[in-house]
Amino acid sequence: MSILSGFSSDEITQLTDTPGAVITAVTVADGRPGILTMHRTSARIATVFRAARQDENELIRAVALAMQDRPEEPEEHESVTDLLYPDPEREAARAVEAVVTSIALLRNRAARADVDEYAAWLVGLASQIAEVTTKRGGLFGRRARTSPPEHAFIDRLRAAVSD
Repeated sequence: MSILSGFSSDEITQLTDTPGAVITAVTVADGRPGILTMHRTSARIATVFRAARQDENELIRAVALAMQDRPEEPEEHESVTDLLYPDPEREAARAVEAVVTSIALLRNRAARADVDEYAAWLVGLASQIAEVTTKRGGLFGRRARTSPPEHAFIDRLRAAVSD
């Protein structure tokens, strides 16, 4: 029996949509990403979710597996312009709202440790994606650094999960 079996399909959708909202927000924090950034982001997402499907925490593992098992549905965007010219602030606000809603849902239904682990996983997810979406600096381009907009978004996530 999955840890998610006590949740409705809408609640599961909420929990599984939230990581995607976080990924989108951090990816577009600096504006429209280029093709190389999208490639790096996709590779990092695959790595992160492969690890999440084997995570020690049952909730994170269940959410990652539920994301993998759900049918693919196209994301709803207001227009093609939203895809070509994303609004970083709107995406950040959407992600923070999703995180707050998911955390509130879990606080009422899951163990405190699971809530804390899920929250930390979401913040870690944003941090890991930010590492690959930012231009590399340092000697031979080996040191990744997050940009000020990415850092600000991650700080907003941290504040949202700590409330």
